[in-house]
Amino acid sequence: MSSEDNAQLGTPTDVGARLRAAREAKQISLREIAATTKISVSALEALEENDVAQLPGGIFTRAFVRSYATEVGLDPEEVMRDFVAQVPVEGIDEEEKYDSQSREHDLFQSQQRMAATVLKLVAISAAVLLLYLGWAVTTGTDAPEAPVAETAPALLAPVAGSVRTEPPVTAEPMSQESLTIVLRPRGDCWVSLTIDGELVFEDLMHAGDRESYAAADEMRLIVGDAGAFGFTINQQDGRSLGGSGVTVTARITRQNFRSYLAP
Repeated sequence: MSSEDNAQLGTPTDVGARLRAAREAKQISLREIAATTKISVSALEALEENDVAQLPGGIFTRAFVRSYATEVGLDPEEVMRDFVAQVPVEGIDEEEKYDSQSREHDLFQSQQRMAATVLKLVAISAAVLLLYLGWAVTTGTDAPEAPVAETAPALLAPVAGSVRTEPPVTAEPMSQESLTIVLRPRGDCWVSLTIDGELVFEDLMHAGDRESYAAADEMRLIVGDAGAFGFTINQQDGRSLGGSGVTVTARITRQNFRSYLAP
């Protein structure tokens, strides 16, 4: 690109000037781009003015930049890199902050599950030991002198002449139910879906569109218009995520997915 072209399109990180210059070169109005991308004229104007405070932030602002760049014939990834270099730090840290909070929440839940499992195992071991001691007192048999670690497994085996009892209750294993989700909006809305930490879908969806994905552990769903969005989880209808025009973020896991199902 010549220096004259660079002057026309602005500095490499001046995203707004580059977008405006490319649009004017193609003689396209903001209303035409808005009609094609379903991005409001006010948001497009904010992009051209580099006014990130008027944009929704996070993944949606980046989606707006890519869509605008594509419509005016610019490389969306190159423009996106320049935008990230230009935008204030607080405008691009939203997802990192969310992920940090999610990891802290997951660690806390994991510690709680581990503590509950340990308590159950201690209670089970105590119950088995009491049963054995009761049997030993009743039959007059001396309890063997052995370390607990070696004796505990032997207590689970049948003893000749003893009264048969039900096996001890063990800790319930964590549900291994997988997750499947079908995105099926009722109207136009931006949707982003991250599966097990990997972004798998990010686009403007329309009424009648369908996208299906499966996850091993979790899904992170961001919806630009909750009132126009619908979905199913494991072939069951999902509940409403919010009202018209509301942007929502939902973190769906194998442990909490039932809370996202329709009543």
